Amino acid sequence: MGVLERNMRDDVGQPQGNVPSTDNGGQMDMFEDERERASLHRRGTIARGVAKRGLVAFLAFAMAFGATPAQLWAEGAEGIAEAVAQAAPPAENGSGESATSPAADLNASGVVANADTAEQDAPATASGPTGKTEDDSAAGNEATAASTSDASKQDSAVVSAAGEAKAQPAKAESQDVAATCSVVGTDAKGAQQTWAAAQQITLREGSTAADLSEQLFKQAGLKADYNPNGSWGWALNSITSPFDSGRTLAYDPATGAYWQLFVNGSASEVGAGGYTLKDGDSVVWCYSKYGDPAPVAQVSVTMEIIGKKAGMAQRWTSPSTQVFTKGTSIKDASAAYFDALGIKSKMYDQLGYWGVQSLVSPLDGTELSGAWSFFVNGVPGSQLDSDYVLKSGDKIVWAFASGDTVPGVDSVVVDPGAARPNWDSDWPGFTSSDKVTDAPVPTKDAEAKWVSELKGKNEWSKGISDPLLVGDYLYVAVGSKLLKKNVDTGETVAESPLAAKIDSTSRMVYTGGVILVPLSNGRLQALTVDALATVWVTDELPAGPDGAQQSLASITVRDGFAYFGTASAGWSDSSDGYLLCVRISDGKVMWQHKNENSKGYYWAGLAFSGNYGVIADDSGTVSTVDPETGKTVASLKIAERVRTTVLVDGSIAYVVSADGVLHKLSVGTDGTLSELGKVTFGGSSTSTPVLANGKIVVGGASTESFMGGYQNKYTYHYGQLAVIDAETLAVDYSICKADGSYIRQGTSGGGDVKSQPVVSVQNGETYVYFTSNNNPGGIYRYRIGDNEAELLYTPDAKDQQYCMASISVGSDGSLYYVNDSGKLFAVKGNGQRVKRYTVTFDANGKDAAMPDSQRVKEGKAATEPSTKPQCKGYTFGGWFTDAACTKAYDFSSPVTADMTLYAKWVKKAADNGNNGGSGTNGGNGGAGNGSGAGTGTGTGTGSGSGTKGQQTGGAVAPGHKPTTKTTVSTKTETKDNKSDKKDSDKSDKKDEKKSDKKSDKKDSKSDKKSDSKSDTGAASTTAAKKSSSVSEQETGTNPLAIVGVAAGVIGLAVIGVFVFTKRR
Repeated sequence: MGVLERNMRDDVGQPQGNVPSTDNGGQMDMFEDERERASLHRRGTIARGVAKRGLVAFLAFAMAFGATPAQLWAEGAEGIAEAVAQAAPPAENGSGESATSPAADLNASGVVANADTAEQDAPATASGPTGKTEDDSAAGNEATAASTSDASKQDSAVVSAAGEAKAQPAKAESQDVAATCSVVGTDAKGAQQTWAAAQQITLREGSTAADLSEQLFKQAGLKADYNPNGSWGWALNSITSPFDSGRTLAYDPATGAYWQLFVNGSASEVGAGGYTLKDGDSVVWCYSKYGDPAPVAQVSVTMEIIGKKAGMAQRWTSPSTQVFTKGTSIKDASAAYFDALGIKSKMYDQLGYWGVQSLVSPLDGTELSGAWSFFVNGVPGSQLDSDYVLKSGDKIVWAFASGDTVPGVDSVVVDPGAARPNWDSDWPGFTSSDKVTDAPVPTKDAEAKWVSELKGKNEWSKGISDPLLVGDYLYVAVGSKLLKKNVDTGETVAESPLAAKIDSTSRMVYTGGVILVPLSNGRLQALTVDALATVWVTDELPAGPDGAQQSLASITVRDGFAYFGTASAGWSDSSDGYLLCVRISDGKVMWQHKNENSKGYYWAGLAFSGNYGVIADDSGTVSTVDPETGKTVASLKIAERVRTTVLVDGSIAYVVSADGVLHKLSVGTDGTLSELGKVTFGGSSTSTPVLANGKIVVGGASTESFMGGYQNKYTYHYGQLAVIDAETLAVDYSICKADGSYIRQGTSGGGDVKSQPVVSVQNGETYVYFTSNNNPGGIYRYRIGDNEAELLYTPDAKDQQYCMASISVGSDGSLYYVNDSGKLFAVKGNGQRVKRYTVTFDANGKDAAMPDSQRVKEGKAATEPSTKPQCKGYTFGGWFTDAACTKAYDFSSPVTADMTLYAKWVKKAADNGNNGGSGTNGGNGGAGNGSGAGTGTGTGTGSGSGTKGQQTGGAVAPGHKPTTKTTVSTKTETKDNKSDKKDSDKSDKKDEKKSDKKSDKKDSKSDKKSDSKSDTGAASTTAAKKSSSVSEQETGTNPLAIVGVAAGVIGLAVIGVFVFTKRR
């Protein structure tokens, strides 16, 4: 630029008096000409600058328009606004660390982003805590775009909250803050499911969202894995479903889903440990993907149905937690509940009145019509508004009753269709110790890792079973409940009612995904190992001369059947016992026979030798029975009484009689019995023997005796452990002392060994573990070859009592047992508990029933499901380790971590017109009554109805499965209002326009909707709208993308022309 031109630019906008003056007219003319040329040049330069800037802006708009995903245009302004807000890089989090990407901020939200690394980052979104109330959050879950200034204000608010202690003057005394916290996971089909309903928790001022979360996990009983000291602070790794213990959700690299923290309806910009709570905050953990909106506000209620049978009230469904969208009415909730459980219902809605006309029993298919009434928190529906809106904590009962009170019923509901996951077991039952254990049990002084009180000191009549060890849990029956305990801590994680109390002894067994519990009156109850759902209960048996039948015998399982005996027992004798065979799959009693000797099966148990069962009874008779019919094949009386389980080794049976004699019997191929020999090893015995390395190990009372008790007038025997050669029946060792003293109750009683011993071989030594029926009620350990035993574990003084119980052994060598103090003891082993992992089967987006999950020991192989899943329109193509189905799974490979196997589906070929394609479903009714119908290339119709303005219902997520063999989707719609009218209209238009062009998508949608009312949920929410829209546009291309790109290229060309012109 020349000097003159530069001066002209400096003069622009100045008053005329600033123009240089001259006396020469020619010079003035020349000056004017030059100024005119400069002015023209300047205007041209300005025009070119404006054009360049305009083209750059146009180019940016065109490129952004072309790159915008089609589904955002489908969602409209709301979706675009949310995308803009989420696309903005997160602001500084207040701690001086930038959060600019999902990968960089995973830990800041307290979520592990890698299954192998417990301290990686979790994504945070651009919008942090906003200070909304819970109601605001519920209403404002639809994402909104924030301006730069708004985002700055939000960020400032977060920083201010974090530094509140410095910004505000010190307070005289600390105050409390009250905040709500909830957890929203997903069910097996990926639908959102409330795992912990919102609870208000009061904490000290200065507490964080992490403190609140930990308190909620504890109160709700959730199994959550979190690291308080991760490299980025408090980190949440995983949470296990309270409805399916085999379903644990952690970061999923395949889908990007993780536990995302929301505060007041917005994704938090800081981790749970970095967010300081304010009074009224709403904190939600939601398993979702980065950028997903906060979950819709929900209410959690309990619901159940009580029907009637033979004139008596009958529970049709157990009370279970149901979750609905906030604002759901009792009418819509009821319809969704019935649909979710697969219960056929007829409801009426006339002249402003509505109700249930009839329901069909899920137990036997009986339809009851007429007097159906609902109760909310015990208040009959007749006293409530007909459009009553649910509140969290409500208890809702539908009952076939005309009165104003809820009828009382039995507390157990049979659910024959409950899942039975295949879990492995360390100790599946009483006879688990008829072999040598390889667990590293303690060989020297041992100590308890925990002690759990199961009953009070005065509850002498309440029975306690021997414990079972299945998966990562311990199971023990107490009175009329089955408890499921954390094997590491002793904490009760679940419990379930039993149909009757157990007797003084209950020898439970685990098999095929269920726990079999013997009950009083000769009954047997089967409960699932994960959810403790009852799948069947047998009927009571007839009482005998000595009273009701007692289930004191051991259960033997073989080929899918359970065999056990009962006894009508008195104080010293028993009579008229029964021997039964029950099919485990459905609880059907295949046969039951009363004892031919008019005696009972007291602490007895059946064992198999070849094709025959062998059992002894209270008459001292050993019998072989045909397992098909239960009929006696042969019998042999060997003593006056037998109260032990038979031990079989091939064709040889060992039976211990009550007089302290071991009998060795031969079992012929035709079931005949003959005695090969016997030996007296003690004064008496009711201990079931163990065979270990050619030796029979058995407890009892010694032949030696002493006088004791009141004025030393009574004869007692010492406790004794005998080691007998199985071949020669020679008694190798007879041990009556421990630590230099006789095994007895001082001078006031004996101490016979009634338990079945446990044998362990370690470092070439054989150890035996047993209990004795005297104080202190501890565990004795005997090393074979020593002259006496030693007391390995002694309970604290307050926990010492008599003990007849046997010991269960964990994989780490821990010993578990109970004594008469009502305490359950866990004694530390010498090893580490074997890790177990869950193998889950995923339908991979299809509506198909999946095999039950498996719990597999580390290093062991999972079992390939024998039944292939089925899906309409598709062929099953195998199991894969990834959702994209690129890596087939080898079922012979060892399992080393929790894993999900995905089903591959191959779409079936078209049927050449023989069968028309599926038609699209009709549009849903809107606020008023509505209907719709659609047709495809084949035939198909659909319909929907509204509710005349009623509040839309919420998606139901039952806590327990229905009492029916049919498993149905838990994602349902109400009958009267499945969606709002806006969604309905869009759905209709899309169906009409795309029925010919998108047959594949249409068929897939039709398949998903064929089994139940809906797969989209009853809630008319933003999430539902988005999923509906995205499904149509998911794989589409922005129709104007090419235009945008072309415009951008033209813009670049024009800029090139300007540059070239400028530099010419």
